[in-house]
Amino acid sequence: MGEVDTILTSLELKQRIDVCPDDLVILDVSIVPPPADGQDAYNKQHLPGAIYFDQRRSVPATRLIPFSLPDPVKLQEYLRTLGINNDSHIVLYDRDFTLPDLLTNANARIWWLLKAHGITRVSILTGGLRKWLADGYPTTEEIPHPKPGSVTVQFNPSLWLTYPEMVDLVAKGDTQIVDTREPRYFKGEAEEPSEPSTLALEAFDLLDDVHIKQGHMPGAKNLPFFNIINWDTYCIKTKEELEQMFKAHGVDPSKPIVSTCYIGYTACSIALATHLLGHDHTRVYYGSWTEWGQRAKDDMVTKEDN
Repeated sequence: MGEVDTILTSLELKQRIDVCPDDLVILDVSIVPPPADGQDAYNKQHLPGAIYFDQRRSVPATRLIPFSLPDPVKLQEYLRTLGINNDSHIVLYDRDFTLPDLLTNANARIWWLLKAHGITRVSILTGGLRKWLADGYPTTEEIPHPKPGSVTVQFNPSLWLTYPEMVDLVAKGDTQIVDTREPRYFKGEAEEPSEPSTLALEAFDLLDDVHIKQGHMPGAKNLPFFNIINWDTYCIKTKEELEQMFKAHGVDPSKPIVSTCYIGYTACSIALATHLLGHDHTRVYYGSWTEWGQRAKDDMVTKEDN
């Protein structure tokens, strides 16, 4: 059981599908803005052999963290129903939507989620369904029924931070904090809750009486997540382009980073980008601004440039 490439092109995945390896598990991890339903979108069109991954399964949703981390036991049970084993090669893809923050970050979130639970044989289809179709490859409505798997998850809390840990880190000010939200939210120029936070809270009927401060954490640098994408191809940028991206935003990917965003999704894009550059010391604050903006004291929120 060897390592797998983190990024696969459409051609590379098509070649894997044609060989029909027993270890290949393709997951459609798309987030579909309401009132649409991800399962319905999957049923109408998906990659051959792909299985729908419901990101709301096993998630204890609260107003502070609408998409929290799943219970490891329940996650393991769910992954087994998808036919996943310890030696499975999992390939993730999502589909194209109009909201920038719902494009591609689902891949990074599930890649990170699986990695944080000890599952590392995971690849991402760069460009997702859009690039797959643009390259002329087929889709299907046929729904596979996998045999139950036997994967075992291993919880690794070192890859994320809780709110108390984040408070201590911000107070010390000696770690790079990368905020992947749009500049208008980072600067406190747009109303809260943000569009991504609103969608997440609405998904669980938790939007009532939510009040979120505007601004960002002291010392944070703004690197909007969509910068990791080459928008001409909808593919993840090359290593050289990612290096230039970090440099342009004053971030050193070779040093420890804590990433944050709206709801703990787009922050995972920074973990993915640093991983692609050979650095695996990025941690994700999974409560992100939806939690921070509700809990942090006034001196822990600023609109000033850093």
